[in-house]
Amino acid sequence: MSKNVLERWQDVFKGKKPEKSPPDAPQEDAAQEKGLMSRRRMLQILGVQVVAGTVAVSALAAPKNFNPKHYNREITPDQLPNTQAWLVANPAQCVGCRTCEIVCSLGHDGQCQPSLSRITTTYDPTRTLSRLAVLPNVCRQCNMADCYLACGYDALSLDKATGARVIDPKKCTGCGECLAACPWDMIVKNEEANVFSKCDLCGGDPQCVKYCPADALSFVDLR
Repeated sequence: MSKNVLERWQDVFKGKKPEKSPPDAPQEDAAQEKGLMSRRRMLQILGVQVVAGTVAVSALAAPKNFNPKHYNREITPDQLPNTQAWLVANPAQCVGCRTCEIVCSLGHDGQCQPSLSRITTTYDPTRTLSRLAVLPNVCRQCNMADCYLACGYDALSLDKATGARVIDPKKCTGCGECLAACPWDMIVKNEEANVFSKCDLCGGDPQCVKYCPADALSFVDLR
């Protein structure tokens, strides 16, 4: 059996040469026999996790239905004024209470109906997402807003105060072009009224931020 650290240092002080460490393979075999994870095995697993995480982030960031033929405004994305405000969600603080969904649907549609909410909560009761068990999904208010460019009926406008991309339900025909163009799936359909909606930042005073009991939502205002 190899000597412990204290015995090795005692040998060094006595002028004895330290014993050579055995090759990595026997150490790994011994570690596996004891039910421990070897350093090499740990690095392999961490490497796989990093690669998987990079692929997942890339998949989330890639536009799902980006198609130039959807553009009906006869302008290019770089001609759109930049948004001046947006919502930011902190999944580490979200407790999954869904208060934001209730407040949003109540304020915009007069009813407590999460399916109509412009903000959604992805909840994973089986915890297959590891520590990221609850994730608030918010509209990014994209500068190059595909939803705005896709609308051929002038139902989408730009809020002069915040720059938010807003859908006017009176002009919406329910064609679904904005839904198809949004890369983040943040366009909501009201099946009963056959119209679409999205986050309008409540005119600069988002109620979801105000009533979130966990302070998981923030309003970023660059005005």
